[in-house]
Amino acid sequence: MTTADVCVFPHPRIPPAVEGTIPLYATFAHAPGLIEGWYGWYQPLLMGGVVPTRTKELCRLAVAARTGCHMCQNGRFPDPTGAGQAVPEEDAVAVLAGEFGSFSTAERAALAWTVAYWDDHRTIGQDVIDTACAELGTDGFLEIAVAVAQFTGMGRMFAALGLTAQ
Repeated sequence: MTTADVCVFPHPRIPPAVEGTIPLYATFAHAPGLIEGWYGWYQPLLMGGVVPTRTKELCRLAVAARTGCHMCQNGRFPDPTGAGQAVPEEDAVAVLAGEFGSFSTAERAALAWTVAYWDDHRTIGQDVIDTACAELGTDGFLEIAVAVAQFTGMGRMFAALGLTAQ
């Protein structure tokens, strides 16, 4: 038996029969319970904690802009209060375009960490960490760091498996 016999993923050059999250769920169907377990960890990280969901969603979109994941770029998480999306569409468009100037200083600090982590996690300047800690608190910075690492890892995995098609 070869790896090809066991791992049947959507081919990146073949458009999925259904757009959206269906290819993601179809891929994870090969490992029952895995996506549910991941959601059990992921949802509290995104929707809870000390950092506003809005800030984490901005960082998620900044990673999505870099992975090229259509699903990640176009998906939106709700505001935990139930009052619409965590990030209004005009702010989502701005962050996807790399335009961070209209965001709060805490949001810009989180986005600076996100971009630096994406670019090269080994060369992040101490000033980026110091600013993020000053703006978000040490606990908030660590929450953003974990969230951004998760966004980056999953986004890259989606791209590698061809789940990013438009």
